[in-house]
Amino acid sequence: MGRERLNEVLKRIEATVASKRLPMVVLDLDSTLFSTAHRNLRILREFADEFADDYPRLRDHVNALGPRDMSWQVLDAVRARGYDPSDLERRFRPYWMERFFTDAYVKDDHPNLGAVAFANACHERGALLYYLTGRHKGGMELGTAQSLSMNGFPYWRGRAVLHLKPAFDMPDLEYKEHAVADIRSYLSPVVATFENEPGNANLFLRAFPDGLHFLLETEHSPEAESPDPKLIRIPDFRLPGGRKGHR
Repeated sequence: MGRERLNEVLKRIEATVASKRLPMVVLDLDSTLFSTAHRNLRILREFADEFADDYPRLRDHVNALGPRDMSWQVLDAVRARGYDPSDLERRFRPYWMERFFTDAYVKDDHPNLGAVAFANACHERGALLYYLTGRHKGGMELGTAQSLSMNGFPYWRGRAVLHLKPAFDMPDLEYKEHAVADIRSYLSPVVATFENEPGNANLFLRAFPDGLHFLLETEHSPEAESPDPKLIRIPDFRLPGGRKGHR
């Protein structure tokens, strides 16, 4: 049912363009357009290799993992295999932090199913794509721009905006409120928004009640607020019926 509403997004874009207005589609990146599983798995493998002498059993467990084993809590993947990571959690956290939020590692991300084709379908119909992410300036903008471009998302062709956090330590609520104000400044109808975090999706639903608001059922923070029942839930971006955007 949710995927049928993706077709409605495309129709709304066409109708908005026909009325001589510029439609906007707001797209989150991590765990929405992109899966971070490969990024996290790379970091976990490098940690296991670097500290093999300290944690000799860890590397065997990590080498048996694939991207599909990764979840929001990275170490849950080895815990699920019967390895207790409690002795290394304090050491792993800063190791992960130093790498996850960098240009070099963000390029390991893979697009989620149908994401590239759907973004192009929206863009080709005349939408402005507003890429909104918690990734920060001064450390992730170059890798993010390269990742969008190399994976085939509309970026260098006009009608594409990348909004990053001004600073890494900016509080999330302040950042999202700032982003909503910036979106409104375009004076464009927000046709649809896409998010994996229920709290952010709820925020967009309240801020832009005339749009369609999608919640990607990928992964989200363990402390996430309850999603509004008006949100449209989808597992990925594949369009039903073989329409353009299904790949």
